[in-house]
Amino acid sequence: RQEKQQVKQARADKKAKKEARKASGKPSRPQNAYWLWLSENREALTKEAGSAKGPVVGKLAGEKWKAMSAAQKKPFEAEAAKRKAAYEKAMQEFKASGGQPGKRRQEKQQVKQARADKKAKKEARKASGKPSRPQNA
Repeated sequence: RQEKQQVKQARADKKAKKEARKASGKPSRPQNAYWLWLSENREALTKEAGSAKGPVVGKLAGEKWKAMSAAQKKPFEAEAAKRKAAYEKAMQEFKASGGQPGKRRQEKQQVKQARADKKAKKEARKASGKPSRPQNA
C-alpha cells in the first residue's frame, strides 16, 4: 500500500516537473543529424533488426550511420544546422525576456551542496569526541 503511494507520488512529481519545464517557456534543444535520420528510418531499422527494443535498434542504427557517406548524411546535417540556428535564436529571445538557462541544474546543485554540508557537519561533530547528549546527573 505504501509502495503504491510512493509510486503515485513519484509519478505526480515527474508530471509536475515536466509541466513546470513547459511553463518556463525555455526552448527545447533540437535533434542532431543522427537523431533526425533515426526518426525517419526507425521503422525500417526495427524490421531489419527483428526487434523493436531500443538497444538493438540503436546499435544497428549506429553502425549504419557510421557507414553512411558524407553525401548521404548531408541533408540531415543541413536540417540539423537549420534547427540549431532556430534554437539559438529562440534561446536568445528567452534570455532577453528574462529567462534563466540552467536554473534546474543550479537548483539541483544547491540541494546536493546542502546535503554534503549537513553530512560534513555531522562527521565533524562525531570526530570532535563530544557526547551527543549531556550526562545524566
